[in-house]
Amino acid sequence: VTHEERLAFVADKVFVTQDWTEPLFDAADVLRLGKDLFVQHGCTTNAAGIEWLKRHFTPKGYRVHAVNFPGDAFPIHIDATFTPLRPGLILNNPNRPLPKEQRGIFEKNGWDIIEAAQPAHSEPPPLCYSSVWLSMNMLMLNPDTVIVEASETNAIEQVKSFGMNVIDVPFRDAYAFGG
Repeated sequence: VTHEERLAFVADKVFVTQDWTEPLFDAADVLRLGKDLFVQHGCTTNAAGIEWLKRHFTPKGYRVHAVNFPGDAFPIHIDATFTPLRPGLILNNPNRPLPKEQRGIFEKNGWDIIEAAQPAHSEPPPLCYSSVWLSMNMLMLNPDTVIVEASETNAIEQVKSFGMNVIDVPFRDAYAFGG
């Protein structure tokens, strides 16, 4: 299958995790923002899994929203695509933008969706089969402080430009373990 064919499959929501009878979801495909859960439909989470999450979490007061990123030929783990920094500010991978029709909830609630800075590295480290966009894999400690991989200088500068404090930690060697 060519890259273009894979992108067409993703746009049409045709994944290896087809919606037969069993729900399937990966926790790394779920992004929680308060009472909203954004679940990436892709190679590790199927529509039946998203429906299961809705049935389970809606009675507990959560709202579950399915999202997908058609520019990603292998959509797994939302953290290298869509990363909240603080309330009202989220980074989006410029190669896999959230489609316009799925931005409504963010726009309605005053969120800025900003293109993430390009990764500082053009390829992952040895033995890592993840995307270079692990540069977006950050840990928010509070609305003003974020941990960023120490060699991801572009991400560090971008986060600082938002007035946030950055703690740079060298964890690039952990990328081989999936980030």
